[in-house]
Amino acid sequence: MNIELINSKISEHLLSGISEVSLFLIEKIKTNDTVDYISYKPSLSRSLQFDMIKVIQPTIDKLVGKEQREFNENGRPNGVVEYCPSSYIGITYDHLFASLQNPAETLNEETSKDLYCIKIEIEAGKYAHFLNRIPPFKKFSKGLWGTLADATFRKVSDSLIGIEPGFDLLIYEDEVLVVNNVSVQRIFDLKTKYVQNTNSVLTAFEETNKFEGFEQFKIDSIEDGNIVKRVSRLMTKPERMTRFVENFDKVEDIIFEFDLNIELNDEKTKIKYTDKKQLNDIVKLLNDAYYKTVLTGERGRDDLR
Repeated sequence: MNIELINSKISEHLLSGISEVSLFLIEKIKTNDTVDYISYKPSLSRSLQFDMIKVIQPTIDKLVGKEQREFNENGRPNGVVEYCPSSYIGITYDHLFASLQNPAETLNEETSKDLYCIKIEIEAGKYAHFLNRIPPFKKFSKGLWGTLADATFRKVSDSLIGIEPGFDLLIYEDEVLVVNNVSVQRIFDLKTKYVQNTNSVLTAFEETNKFEGFEQFKIDSIEDGNIVKRVSRLMTKPERMTRFVENFDKVEDIIFEFDLNIELNDEKTKIKYTDKKQLNDIVKLLNDAYYKTVLTGERGRDDLR
C-alpha cells in the first residue's frame, strides 16, 4: 500500500483545513454461517472532522517507510506491517462495505457499537478507511462516568466512545494494511474462514493415504485454533503438501534430527497419529517449517509457517 501518498494527502488536509471526513459506528452481528454488520453514520461538525484527522495522522506518519509483508495468520516479525487484498478476507469484507454504503438511520445509546470506521477522502472519489475496535469499558459498567465543571462533579453518559490515535486496519482501494494482526482476524471473523479452509485441505490430504488415525487428526486439528490457522495456510501454499508426499522418504530423518513428537508405522510409509501432543510437530512438518542453513548446516524451525 502506498502509505506515502495517503500520509501526504492527509498532511495537506491538515494544512488546508479542508477535507471530507465521515465517522461510522458499526455493530457486528454473528450469524450461523458468517458475520454481518450494521453501520450508523452520525453527523460530524467541520471542527470535529479536522480533529479526527489530527488524532490519527501521527500513527499514519509512523507507518511511512515500514517494511510491508504479505499477511501471515501465524504472526509477523517486529517492525513490519502486513497487507492483504480484500479477496483474502472474502464475504465478510463485502458485508462490511455494503453496510458502510447503506448505513442504518436509527442510532441511540442502547445500540451495540463494536467497531468504528473513519473515512477520509484521499483523492477525488478515493477514500481511506481506518477501522478500529471500540475498547470496552467493562470496569465502569456498574459505576458511573463523571466530569468536573465549576468545581462540581457531574454525571455524564456511560455510553462514551473513544477515538484512539492508533487503528487496527487501513483500507484503501481494496487493499488492507494490517496494523494489528489479531484484530483483522476478529473484525472479519477469519476463524470461520480458517476452519472451512482446513476442512478442504484435510479432505484433499486424506487422499494421499499418508496417515493412520487420520479422522482423529482432522477432528483435533479443527478444534485447535492455532493449528487451524497453520493448516489453513496450506490452502494458499499447496506446493508444500505436494513436496511432503513426494519426499516422504525423508520424514524419518527429519523426525530424528529435530527430535519431533511424530511416530511412523512399522513400514515407515505413514504417520501414526495417536495424541493431540503430536499436532504441532506434524502440522509444521506439513508446512515444511524445519530447515538447515546452507553455510553451516545449523538446524532451525520457522514458527511463522
